[in-house]
Amino acid sequence: GPFPPPAGPAVRERGTGAGGPLPSGPTDPALLEQALAELERMVGLEPVKRQVKALSAQLNMARLRAGQGLPVQPPKRHFVFSGPSGTGKTTVARILGRVFYALGLLGGDHLVEAQRADLVGEYLGQTAVKANELIDSAIGGVLFVDEAYSLSNSGYGKGDAYGDEALQVLLKRAEDNRDHLVVILAGYPEGMDRLLAANPGLSSRFTSRVDFPSYRPGELTEIGKVLAAENGDQWDEEALDELGSIAAHVVDQGWIDELGNGRFLRTLYEKSCAYRDLRLSGYPGTLTRDDLATLRLPDLMQAYGEVLSGRGPQDPSAL
Repeated sequence: GPFPPPAGPAVRERGTGAGGPLPSGPTDPALLEQALAELERMVGLEPVKRQVKALSAQLNMARLRAGQGLPVQPPKRHFVFSGPSGTGKTTVARILGRVFYALGLLGGDHLVEAQRADLVGEYLGQTAVKANELIDSAIGGVLFVDEAYSLSNSGYGKGDAYGDEALQVLLKRAEDNRDHLVVILAGYPEGMDRLLAANPGLSSRFTSRVDFPSYRPGELTEIGKVLAAENGDQWDEEALDELGSIAAHVVDQGWIDELGNGRFLRTLYEKSCAYRDLRLSGYPGTLTRDDLATLRLPDLMQAYGEVLSGRGPQDPSAL
């Protein structure tokens, strides 16, 4: 049935050009440029950048064609983001939302992140209500469903009625509200393949797939440098060399996806800072600006030891 209009100014929808396939909201070229510049600054992800830039150009030209009375395809608004965790899927989802907003195709640029528990109820009949409420909150923006394959556990004996119900609601709303909502289903590649194979209704609608690669060693080192620089820190030469060796090692060992890619670097950086602060607090002299902002080899080595020891009981299977 008809859904009540979402409340509040955050999700106010712009005019959707009654019969036309393209909403005709005002555009913001500066915002578009900003969003694409932020994408460009992300480390690595070359294939992802190419795809998002191509999509952005396509959406923009469709808008100009429509303005000249030429026929256009309705814009794609349903995406599958597949890739290991920590490869920038959520960040790119936000940027994509800003691209749609800047081109007048979305009323806002907010992103609602959801997982199975946010969509699925605990008892019969609760799921549809819960899923619809969540989707209402995303109207005018982006709904980003992470680990989307957890909605489809049909492999477990009697199936998964609640997950299936959530998927049906999601499909229906993605269709009904397609001018006001971008839906992104995200997760690791094998899980997404399984989800799409098991749900023809999904795979026929979610035809745009963006594949996020694991980071390569040089990219991981670069992420480590960027994280430090963003926070006014720097690695000294020895630490930077070691960071490169660590990155090469975890990639060679096949550990990087389990360690969470970019997330691994953030943890390594944060723990290195903690060990540096500990080291400096035992320092008798006056600390210079350089002392306070420099991460050294012992800081990194201790941090790395701690991260690896925290890998816990699942360790042997990862080797």
